[in-house]
Amino acid sequence: MLRNSKNQAQRFVQFTRSLASTKNSKNKPDYDNVKPKKPTGFELPTEESLNPNYLARTLGSNYRTWAAALEKHPELKTVKRKDILSSYDTLKSLKYTVEDIVARPMIIYYGASTLSNRHRVLIECGFQNVTIQTLFKYVTVINKPIDILKAHRLIPYDVNVPQRLIECFTDVHLPDNCQWEANTGEGVTLKALRQSLLNSYLQERLQMNESELQKMWRVYSRIRHKSFRSVQDNIELLSKVFKFSSERLRKNIFLLHADADNMRRILEEIPTINGLDIRDIGYRRPKILMSNCDGLKQTLQHVRSFGIAEDAVLRCLEVLTLGPDTVLERLRDINETEQFQVLGSNPRILRLVHYQNKARLRLDYLNQLKVRCASLHILSCGSDAFAKFARDGSDRTKGRDIVVYLGNIFQKDEQVLRNLLSRHPNWCHIPVLHVKQCLEFLQSKKFGLDDILQNIHLLLYPIKRIEEKLLLLQLTEVLEELQLPVADMHALSNKEILTLILYLIESEFHFTGDGIWTEQHTHHVENFNNLLPDFPESLNKVYKYGVKPSEKSTMLHL
Repeated sequence: MLRNSKNQAQRFVQFTRSLASTKNSKNKPDYDNVKPKKPTGFELPTEESLNPNYLARTLGSNYRTWAAALEKHPELKTVKRKDILSSYDTLKSLKYTVEDIVARPMIIYYGASTLSNRHRVLIECGFQNVTIQTLFKYVTVINKPIDILKAHRLIPYDVNVPQRLIECFTDVHLPDNCQWEANTGEGVTLKALRQSLLNSYLQERLQMNESELQKMWRVYSRIRHKSFRSVQDNIELLSKVFKFSSERLRKNIFLLHADADNMRRILEEIPTINGLDIRDIGYRRPKILMSNCDGLKQTLQHVRSFGIAEDAVLRCLEVLTLGPDTVLERLRDINETEQFQVLGSNPRILRLVHYQNKARLRLDYLNQLKVRCASLHILSCGSDAFAKFARDGSDRTKGRDIVVYLGNIFQKDEQVLRNLLSRHPNWCHIPVLHVKQCLEFLQSKKFGLDDILQNIHLLLYPIKRIEEKLLLLQLTEVLEELQLPVADMHALSNKEILTLILYLIESEFHFTGDGIWTEQHTHHVENFNNLLPDFPESLNKVYKYGVKPSEKSTMLHL
């Protein structure tokens, strides 16, 4: 029906162009520039700052006492209520009263695990009747010599502090020279003594050498404040349950500062993620074991709430190292950013959550270059790969995002869709966001998914041109010029209408596939090196599990 001669096609092109030029289109919406309404997503819960009424009602004492405390220590207002309650419960379990707490209100500024660990360290060192004042001044106390602490009767005179600390380690026997050095005198500070003994323990238990120990103290200095029994408990749990070898423990030595009880909760309350044993997950990504169990459960709940399958979590386990509030905020941001939202069905979407700050910088940078095809891979890949993409000057992708998106829409095999789309020579030059907008436009015109699938290449074309040809098909003279055996467009099926629209567009471009280019994007960007704006430098951030070694930073810079 559509097989006309070449001359007839050319005459038809001239005819349709003349009709289009005389058609009044002043009220026609600009669908290429219409942005879809942003969904609101999930709102982060807002929490009131701490106030005297809440503290008096929840912790005890009275309004006036807490009002004075908050006025003297305004930083307390920044602490979350759940953290205050957790710290209070810990102090209560350590036999401290509300009167003790209001005497030193800043004590609840510290986290529950910090308070519990510091109290445990002081008990291991031989302190008796640890007062709230001693616990609050922990850092000062731990830097005092043993004889000074005994002189102030914080530690009984008859307590052999070094021997008491050595006995905390029950899984190895420390060498005799370690015990001899430990008894050389009480002029040494608790901090120095504990560090020396912990060095000896780690040399025996994990076969750490001197350079590894020095690196540990430089990068993960807070391990020195971990109680000895907790360190031993962590090593035992990681080696026996998670099957960490000594070598793997040395490479992930920050795990010594983990909370063994928290890890046991993770084993019990999150045994698997999408069928994969949590022990295997912890082995593959040890930093996950540093995350709070309740936080992990909240993160998984947020992921499910946004319709993301747990399979996506296994593709980006690093997302479990983020806080649940951060994950929720970034998921909401993805839901509100159209370039990110269209990738919501992609199984690798959580890479955008983990690398969202980097992805947003890159998206803004590519927008400056007028680059439209920013794939999920390009937004979240390594710096070298992104720099190569930006400087190669090819505004195209490999089509992965498009076939994943359409595969979810049409419920078709991705390879089948790729084979269909690959028939068009320029399909990889079209951003997935445009495909989504075009699909939504056709659906708004009552075209079904089956009809659109039969003319899938139409999703690559500008919405303006599609609408223009749709209006032309409503004219009787156009149907006559096409020599169609119908009186009006309504006699045609939806599939035939879409086929005709595609034919009308491409007939103007001699069926070369160039009909996909808009006036603003007639060709992909070339000579990027002459157009590149300043490339955004990576922000220097504090490493979550310590300070990065200087030599490593130097290598990264080079």
